[in-house]
Amino acid sequence: MESQPRRVDVTKYVKELLGYVKPIKAEKKNCIFARQGKVGEKVITWSEKAGEPIQEKVDFVTLDEKTGKSGYVVTKIDEEGRVVIDAHGHDNTWIINDSVFHAKYVPNPEMGEGIYKPTGSVQIFVEIQEDIILEQWGKEMIIGRGGYINITNPDDMYGISKRDFESTYRIVPEEPTKVRKITKE
Repeated sequence: MESQPRRVDVTKYVKELLGYVKPIKAEKKNCIFARQGKVGEKVITWSEKAGEPIQEKVDFVTLDEKTGKSGYVVTKIDEEGRVVIDAHGHDNTWIINDSVFHAKYVPNPEMGEGIYKPTGSVQIFVEIQEDIILEQWGKEMIIGRGGYINITNPDDMYGISKRDFESTYRIVPEEPTKVRKITKE
């Protein structure tokens, strides 16, 4: 019998993980297609667990409290600008609030209208060690073992599935420790 995901408080869960899991650094590597959504528009974000599709999150476009504008409906694309479709026929679509979107993405006119590139800052993640349910931006999200929680901003930690992490981020290698040779005089 398959166990149910554990419901977690993200802050407490991250503190628990940091007791035995080393964080990694990563940066976004791909552009996205985005359009401003219509308030009330429903978006289902899909992922996989053991090769089977799962509804990771069901969300609705709302007005951003900071800007008063509707959020963006964002879809993952490949290096050529084509929408990425998974083995089950689902695209990878989610919602980002207007203010967050403009902080994380800028237009990429070289690839076409509606294509945006990440702003490129290195982010910090911790790997999830079990199937969990967490509340993210007011909505429940299911993330399977092997996914990640972005812990860059302690006030805005969020989860991402293993599949989506691997297709979105590039792990930044750790800088080797510089050792200075000590010589006797």
